[in-house]
Amino acid sequence: MAAAAPAASGIMAAPAADAAGAAACGVTAPDRDTGSYGQYFLRDVFLRNGPDWACDHDNKTASPVNQVDYHCTSDGFTYLRTRSTMYGWVYNGYLKGGGSTIPC
Repeated sequence: MAAAAPAASGIMAAPAADAAGAAACGVTAPDRDTGSYGQYFLRDVFLRNGPDWACDHDNKTASPVNQVDYHCTSDGFTYLRTRSTMYGWVYNGYLKGGGSTIPC
């Protein structure tokens, strides 16, 4: 997979998706990770609607000041909730500690 390049806004652009490895989009996941709020984003991120670069983000973004609660991980992405009640999938490389360690 190609490396992500920074977009003009400072939010990381997604590398090209591999159609053969594309995951389902428009999916949520249960809160299996018992950690509490307090983990932080390493940079501004898009909250995607599925665990894949090809999944849409509907311009939902979060920044390093947002506190998050990890729910679980799948295909290199963590499903999470921000304290401001936004849900989405974020690439584990953009999360402190590499995201959730609990599989969805």
